[in-house]
Amino acid sequence: MTYDFVYSLAMIGTAVFALSGAMAAARKELDIFGFIIVAIAPAVGGGTVRDLLLDADHVFWVKDLNYIYVASCVAIVAFFQVHRLAGKRYTLLMWADAFGLALFTIMGTQTAMAYDIAPVMIVIMGVITGTFGGMLRDIVCNEVPFLLQKEIYALAAMAGSCVYLVFIEFGMSQDIAMITSICATLAVRGPAIIFGWSLPPYQPKE
Repeated sequence: MTYDFVYSLAMIGTAVFALSGAMAAARKELDIFGFIIVAIAPAVGGGTVRDLLLDADHVFWVKDLNYIYVASCVAIVAFFQVHRLAGKRYTLLMWADAFGLALFTIMGTQTAMAYDIAPVMIVIMGVITGTFGGMLRDIVCNEVPFLLQKEIYALAAMAGSCVYLVFIEFGMSQDIAMITSICATLAVRGPAIIFGWSLPPYQPKE
């Protein structure tokens, strides 16, 4: 798999997660500056936390502003066009977030594999990359993050990260591992959105 393809996938993930932020901003009726801020949060938030925890030489978007440019452009376009999606904004938010979760989880897992850390930490870094940006978006919008609700969310990221790691360890090609990982994440998260599946919440005993 070429670097250009992987980089293109990263840009797609950035755009999708930025769209989820823009949809959240629309629900809160923010101004255009608010759209941009809330779009950038999920686009770079998870990767930023990952790079800080891994003590990387630099945070990924600091030396590559394309991530900021893509997220900002998506936010601006959404600001002027989101009215066409009246009544569908929450659904679009959920699905944009799901695709962003799948793409960023695999990106985070790939990045973590370049470091000398245990497999369980690689999976954790993948989950952090996929979920923390969305959590930051929801916190900024004064919402309870999906990650902290009974939503099947972090579990989907964990499934995708584990699948990628196992496929690579067994000598599968990176292409197959990436595609299967993305499908695995969506296979867990998608039905949860469609059918409203969730993990059982805490029930206090009377």
